[in-house]
Amino acid sequence: MKKEAIQTDLPAIGLPFSWGIRLQNFVFLAGHGPLGPDGKVIDGDIRLQTRKTLVNFRKVVEAAGSSLEHVVSTTVYLKDLEDFRGMNEVYAEFFAAEPRPARATVRADLLFGMKVEIQGIAYVPGGESLQSPGRIRSPMAKKKKSKKAAKKKAYYAGRK
Repeated sequence: MKKEAIQTDLPAIGLPFSWGIRLQNFVFLAGHGPLGPDGKVIDGDIRLQTRKTLVNFRKVVEAAGSSLEHVVSTTVYLKDLEDFRGMNEVYAEFFAAEPRPARATVRADLLFGMKVEIQGIAYVPGGESLQSPGRIRSPMAKKKKSKKAAKKKAYYAGRK
C-alpha cells in the first residue's frame, strides 16, 4: 500500500509532519489549528478560531478528493473546556448533515496559543489515486524493474 501526502496551500510551519496522508480510500488528517496564510495562529475567540481551523481542515479533505460529508471521525482538542459550547456551535455548521462524524473532545495544553485543534479521518468515495500510477516510484521498484528488464534483454539477445 502506498501512502500519499496531501498537497494544499496551507503554510508549511517547519514541523516534521504532513497535513494529511491518504492511504487507499482513507485520509488521515493531522491536528489542524487556526493558522493564517503566514503560518501564525490567528487571534480571536473560540468561534473564530474553530471556524478557521475547520476551513483549514476542509482544504485538506477536499484536496484528497473527499468532502466533510465523508469525515468519519474527529478528535477536538480544547485548551479550555469552558469553550466547548462555542466550538460546538461552529462545528455543527460544518458538520450539519447526519450522520455526523464520531467525535471525542478533550482538554489539552495546545501549542502556539491555539484554543482549538482538530484532527480526523475521512473516507474517499471511489478511491482513485491522487497521482498517476507511474508518477511516484520507490528506488527499490526501479531497481527491480531494471534487473528484470536486463534479464529479459539478455535472454532475447541470446536467442538471435
